[in-house]
Amino acid sequence: MKPIHSIITALIITLYGCNTNKDNVNEKASVSILDELPENPLLLSPITFSINPNKASMSTLYGNKTAFEHAKTKADNAYPKGSVLYEVTWRQKADSLWYGANIPDKIISVEKVQFIENNNPKYELYAGHPLKKVYINDKNKRLLLILSQRMAETP
Repeated sequence: MKPIHSIITALIITLYGCNTNKDNVNEKASVSILDELPENPLLLSPITFSINPNKASMSTLYGNKTAFEHAKTKADNAYPKGSVLYEVTWRQKADSLWYGANIPDKIISVEKVQFIENNNPKYELYAGHPLKKVYINDKNKRLLLILSQRMAETP
């Protein structure tokens, strides 16, 4: 009789361990299929990040392989042709699992900088819910701010 109890207990533990609970996935901070982005920037390589406590926001600068390799080896903003950067900005919210910590909430905006020809970057802004391309008057200021960021150093 004991082997049957052991088998049943092992089966219950195994089935309980296979629970597909998605409570710890932050879907609000993810890109939606309804967004008009040409690609998912969250799948690219992170270059650096920043936090703005006055606006309760956080940002991460992502780059494609070309941009990431340039940022890793050079400390200038002369990205080579084919480089693509994305500055993704989220609202912050309190983390329910860690007291005092903040995590990304909803995406506020995604800014795309693409280097096509002659080191002349093309800037695009996506905002709203779902994210849609938006026209901005002062894109040069945002472009300079994005390009001034350097790769975060890790030990």
